[in-house]
Amino acid sequence: MLVARLLRWVVLGSLVGVLAGLSSAAFLLSLDWATEAFFEHPNLLYGLPVAGLVIGLAYHYGGGRSVEGNNLIIDEIHEPTEWVPRRMAPLVFIGTVVTHLFGGS
Repeated sequence: MLVARLLRWVVLGSLVGVLAGLSSAAFLLSLDWATEAFFEHPNLLYGLPVAGLVIGLAYHYGGGRSVEGNNLIIDEIHEPTEWVPRRMAPLVFIGTVVTHLFGGS
């Protein structure tokens, strides 16, 4: 029984580790691409206000509780009440890449 539980947690932990590693690699590759694209086309900077507006509207209309950002994560760690919305990860991923693409930081 104990060995079965241990094996279960090893498998689950390995799966989470692989998914986190793949997500991190995809994020870093995307940021590299966005940074290179910006340096090749510096006029993208003029689109930064529009990109910021689109990202803000995506959070406002589609983000739900994701609008709370890092404060939501910290609050859920200290006093868990609900799950962190699943849509938060893609919003942060895409928003960050688009921001870097247009010259933001």
